[in-house]
Amino acid sequence: MTVTMTRSAGTRVARHPAQRFDWPATLALHLLPVAATFAAAFALRAPVRALDLPPQFALTLAFAFVLTPIQLGLLLHAAHRVTGRWSLVALPSVLSFQRRLPPRLYLMLLPSLAAIALGVAILLDPDLVPAGAGTGVLAATLVVDGLLRPVAQEVYFRAYLLPRLPVGGGLAVLTSAALSTVQFAWHPQPAVFMFVVQLMLAAVTVRLGSVRVTIAAHCLIAAAAPLAALL
Repeated sequence: MTVTMTRSAGTRVARHPAQRFDWPATLALHLLPVAATFAAAFALRAPVRALDLPPQFALTLAFAFVLTPIQLGLLLHAAHRVTGRWSLVALPSVLSFQRRLPPRLYLMLLPSLAAIALGVAILLDPDLVPAGAGTGVLAATLVVDGLLRPVAQEVYFRAYLLPRLPVGGGLAVLTSAALSTVQFAWHPQPAVFMFVVQLMLAAVTVRLGSVRVTIAAHCLIAAAAPLAALL
């Protein structure tokens, strides 16, 4: 296996080429966790209604307690196969795009990416916050959708799966964005908005070789709607 060295912010980082998956494995790793999440959300609809909570909150719960644990488990399993350890510390062994960027680049990129996302949101006007949500639901949505899910999504879809797609270049960026948007298929309007955001984040990840900045950008974009509703 060839190991290349890249210089970033005064440091040298070893990058191990990721082995590409075939299409069946690619589709399974993208779609089966989402299918389990939708099944859990459907099962949670009745309890959520019984508690007089917005129906959409069932999906938020499923994202937190089904999708994220499944993604983390798959990452831990992949890291265990490489290192022999079941540990979060072993995760970098299977993650790509770990380049460290200078702080000034974050200051330039984050407002720009957030402004683009805001422009798309104004254009499409997606319903991103549960209708009739109280403070408790909005706070939980902020934690799950504004922090937990963006971090898990960028690490799993971008740093782990994107470099292992059976296609490369711009087609890999487009495929990653499309497959990672499936989890928003419950409503076509947010799905269109999310596809644009996913496409933007995937392109930035590949262009800069860093998932760190897209984690920060994704959290900023995703937290904006529930935070605004809370305030």
